Amino acid sequence: MDLRRLEAFCKVYELKSFSKAGRELYLSQPTISAHISTLEEELGVHLFDRLGRSILVTQAGEVLYRNAKDIYELIGKAHSEINLLRDKVVGDLEIGGSSIPSHYLLPGILYDYCKKFPDVRIHMSVGDTTDILNKIRSGKLILGVVGATTDAPNIEFIPIMRDKLVVVAPPVLVKNYDGIIDIQQLAELPWVMREGGSGTRKALEAGLAELGTNIRDLNVTVWVESTQAVVQCVKAGLGISVTSLLAAQTHIDSGELIHITDLPLNLERSFYLAHLTGREFFPAVRYFIDHVKNSTFE
Repeated sequence: MDLRRLEAFCKVYELKSFSKAGRELYLSQPTISAHISTLEEELGVHLFDRLGRSILVTQAGEVLYRNAKDIYELIGKAHSEINLLRDKVVGDLEIGGSSIPSHYLLPGILYDYCKKFPDVRIHMSVGDTTDILNKIRSGKLILGVVGATTDAPNIEFIPIMRDKLVVVAPPVLVKNYDGIIDIQQLAELPWVMREGGSGTRKALEAGLAELGTNIRDLNVTVWVESTQAVVQCVKAGLGISVTSLLAAQTHIDSGELIHITDLPLNLERSFYLAHLTGREFFPAVRYFIDHVKNSTFE
């Protein structure tokens, strides 16, 4: 089986388009179509159903793609191991980060790593903790840095950094309160809340549970899907929220946000490097894990 044809098939499968696959591989659409047709003739099955301008993958196509990924992984491993014998770490590092790590933690880690191994290509995905862990389980990601763990027995979590979460408010909402704001006053204020899959949300739920309360007791008026949206909504005066000090510090220092202190909420959590147990890693991945384990975070 010709690897060029297999590569064309994989691109069509991933992009669900012959023309997009051609642009990605710098090939004409007729060339892509010819590669697919030759594969179908060779295998004696249809790999795609053509429905007008749309295409659907057949069951045979699903089987071929699943095995093609294994083939390319083995080829990549061979290249990486051979280059490692020449004291050269190359290849691709596919890593995911939940909201806070991807914006405030991973860029610095990746910068230091790339200085050591400049021939490694980085592919970073961003999502909430649940999204990243689901991609690790399905094999779409090798590694992830997330802000919460799960009970999944097949995922290993390596703690890499403690994170302090803080309650922040726009000055306009708390200007009429003198002194300490208690949990009852806090619950009555409008809240900006992260979606259920985020590590920040999970930490807040745990902190509220220690006080015998929960999110349903809060006056939640806005739901958002990212840390940046939380900060901007709070700055705009839409409500108070909980977020990482990493994301809020510059806005607290500038006076755009008020850090509400002296609350009995336990809002500390850890960031973890997560991966499937028992998975075999390419050198680029192994060296990245070692790099993270040996790094010092403030």
